[in-house]
Order: sequence, then C-alpha cells, then structure tokens
Amino acid sequence: MKSVVLASLCCASCMLFFNAEIASLVADEKPKVNRTRFYLATPEGKDPKEFYVAEDYYNTGSPSFSPDGTKLAHDCWKSQEGESFSNVQILVVNADGSDSKVLGPGAMPSWSPGGNRIAFSQPSPSGVAVMNADGSDRKMIDTGGWGAQWSPDGKKIAYRVYSSGKSNLRIYDLIEDSKSDVFPEGESPYSLIYWNMAWSPDSNWLCFLGRNAADKMFEVATVNVAGMKEGYKVHYKSKVSPYQDMAWHPSGEMIVFGSDTQPRQLLKFNPAEDKPPEPIEIKVDANINGDVCFTPDGLHLLFNTRDK
Repeated sequence: MKSVVLASLCCASCMLFFNAEIASLVADEKPKVNRTRFYLATPEGKDPKEFYVAEDYYNTGSPSFSPDGTKLAHDCWKSQEGESFSNVQILVVNADGSDSKVLGPGAMPSWSPGGNRIAFSQPSPSGVAVMNADGSDRKMIDTGGWGAQWSPDGKKIAYRVYSSGKSNLRIYDLIEDSKSDVFPEGESPYSLIYWNMAWSPDSNWLCFLGRNAADKMFEVATVNVAGMKEGYKVHYKSKVSPYQDMAWHPSGEMIVFGSDTQPRQLLKFNPAEDKPPEPIEIKVDANINGDVCFTPDGLHLLFNTRDK
C-alpha cells in the first residue's frame, strides 16, 4: 500500500514539475509576428514578384520611390521586438535592395521632385517636417500637421490639419512661404482626414480618405487644391474604412487604394470617370496589406503584403 501511495505522489510531483516547465516555456515564447514584404506588379496586377524585404524590420509601409526610381523610402519599426508606431523610423534603400540606411525617426516619407529632400511626419515632437535625403537638416513645417506629401511640381506640400473642429487639407506654398486650407474655414465635410493622400501628376488635385462628419461614412475623394469650389468629387463611400493609402498613376488616369474588405484587395478607378472602383486581380501567397505607390515611369505598382 505504501508503495502505491509513494508511486502516486511521485507521479503527481512529476506532473507538477512538467506542467511548470511547459508554463515557463510558453511564458518565455514570444508571439509570432508576421512580417511585411514589398511586391512589384504591373498596374493591372500581372506578374507579381517579391521586390524587397527589410530584414531587420518586420513592419514596413508608406513606400515612396525617388523621382529617378533609383531609391525607395519607407517607414518601419521592429514589431518582432515589440516595437510599435511610436518607434517608427524612415529607411532609404537602393532600388535593387542594397545599401539600406535609417534616416532617423519619422513616417510617411515623400520625395521632393529633385530627389534631394524628403517631407515626412514625426510622432514626437508631432508635426510635419522636411529633411535632406540623407536625413540631415531637419526643419519643422507645421506642428499641427500630419501626413505631408510633396507635390510633383515641387512647389507645394500638402498635409492634414484640424481647424474649427473639423479636419482639413492644408497647402504649404514653398515659393511664397504661405499656407492655405483647401476647405473654407468651418466648411470641411470631414471629422477626420487620413494620411498618405496622393497628388495628381499635374499638382492640381489631391486624392484622400476622409470620414464624413454628417453620416459617419468613409469617403475616397478628390479635391482641387485651389479650393473645393474649383472641384470636389466623392468616388467611393463605405461604412467601414478602406486602407489609408492612395497612389495616383503618372498618367493621371488611375488611382489605387486598399479595400475595406477582408481579405483586402487593391481597388482602382479613373478619377475622370463616374465608374465605381474595381478590384485589381493580384495572386500572391500572402495577405495584401494596402500600402501602395507607382514607380516613376508608371510601369509597375508597388504594394506590401503580410505573411500568412
């Protein structure tokens, strides 16, 4: 009888020790983090191929090619090490994936047409700023701004601000050193305008995602930067937010953005037409994330994915 009791106690002790070891291993095990990757495809979604992976950064987005197409800038953070957007950095890499360089804190890089400077947003101190393409000589433009995008003609930088309780688009004129808002004071339809808006190739229009203050719907719209009275059009409405990144093709005839559906698709539309956006058929063994841009020659669409 004693041997049976001793055997039972021994088994119980072993089980407790085994369970404690398992619990310790589980506690030490870091949750799996699926990394992002950049792909290139034709504007129609054909021939998608993996283009670039930032080895040290599992979260990458907001891609932007330099005007000559030789470099790619994007934002990133080490989500595999527990970092979040508050740790965001701007990284520049050659178009062949070589010679990557971290320029410092910042997000949503946007090249000047000459390729010598970059407009960007920074979380702390918060605002929109410009710097040299090597990360030096940082200068704040507006502490109340977010999501700076340099116009193709090099004369303006657009970004989001809040004014009179609404979200507005502000245009910083680099020639005149002046600032003006696209929607008249107090008349913006939007409670929120998102980041990663896109300029038209002629630098006269912006495409953006906003949330309508009246009906709470999300809208993909275009507006003339001279003011909404010069032109304003809603191209897509949804109860659920589409992805917050827009890409305008160099021809001016196509805008691409990420859908509000899961799994996410990329949608395209011609801003000159009254047709709803239609999906771009892209087949990749990954989940489309939604960050997009075109190569300067317009021959390819860059988009990011997240591993399954």
